[in-house]
Amino acid sequence: MISPRNLAFLFGALVCGSFNQLLLADEGCPDLERKDAAAHLEYLRGDRGTLSSKCVLASIRYIASKRYMQASATLIQYLEYPDTVATARRGIILEIYPAIDALCALHKSVVPELTAAIAGADTAQLARENAALTILLIYSASQPEAITALVSAAHSQTDPTAATRLMDKARWLTARCIGTNRNECENAVLK
Repeated sequence: MISPRNLAFLFGALVCGSFNQLLLADEGCPDLERKDAAAHLEYLRGDRGTLSSKCVLASIRYIASKRYMQASATLIQYLEYPDTVATARRGIILEIYPAIDALCALHKSVVPELTAAIAGADTAQLARENAALTILLIYSASQPEAITALVSAAHSQTDPTAATRLMDKARWLTARCIGTNRNECENAVLK
């Protein structure tokens, strides 16, 4: 039987990259109305202390809807940026942290950047976990491949601490693999 957490995760995987289509970027952010993806990215690169929360969320969603690859590094910096409205109503992880959805929309091409963020010493724990969840969602059709991606990245590290961070998140993700994939995920950690 699928637990509520796994059911929510499965639902998240199904809508990864499509939830953002429901939310238009111009809503609540007149400063960015009719701006292109490059302008939204430039906004996100601004001083976070001065940015409007509504505009940040609108920009993240707009970039996701356009699948704007140039924004991947900036989106990774927003992996722990919450949508407080979704948090208050206990939305799914893709709603609570919209950068996860935006990075999912960019597909497997962002996995190397996500593994680098997980390995990085300066990455906050929540951002590290959200990066790992993003990888699992990207590989939702074959969750063991997500674990393999983390294990491979760990084996390619020259810094043992970075390798440990990647292996820790590979094990952490294994517990989040959906029932039928759990054994394969556990085997992937051992490779």
